[in-house]
Amino acid sequence: MSPFMEKTLLLLGVLCCIQVISTALMCYDCNSEYDPRCGDPFEPYSIGEVNCSKQEPLEHLKDKYKPILCRKTVQKIYGKTRIVRGCGYIPDERTDKECIRRSGTHDVSATYCACTKELCNGATAVGANQMPLILALAAGFAIFVTRHSIRVESS
Repeated sequence: MSPFMEKTLLLLGVLCCIQVISTALMCYDCNSEYDPRCGDPFEPYSIGEVNCSKQEPLEHLKDKYKPILCRKTVQKIYGKTRIVRGCGYIPDERTDKECIRRSGTHDVSATYCACTKELCNGATAVGANQMPLILALAAGFAIFVTRHSIRVESS
């Protein structure tokens, strides 16, 4: 095996290890009541991101649940809309699929969306982790270089 191929395989191994190590879930954390950029349309460029696995658990959920998803809540109360983005704790069958809308009395409603991908609680966020794409590109590059080096050696 050529030295270049050995280095390429080592790089792929390191990238795989980084994927395993970086399992923390990052979510946007904001409230449009205090920061209008948190509303829709969402402007994530300078909005706070939070590592949900390092957040202090909520007092009433401390011993039962850990944050495992991102959540976006749209609250409409008496015609005023507030959007809250942050970590979520309890998944259900609709997580990553659809939002839940709840209505109350006197012009009160809320829509809850939950997702489990990186920074997925932003309207413009890609949502999917980019590591599989990076690994696929690295593997394709390694295959290309290997085939190219075999042709050069056999010429």
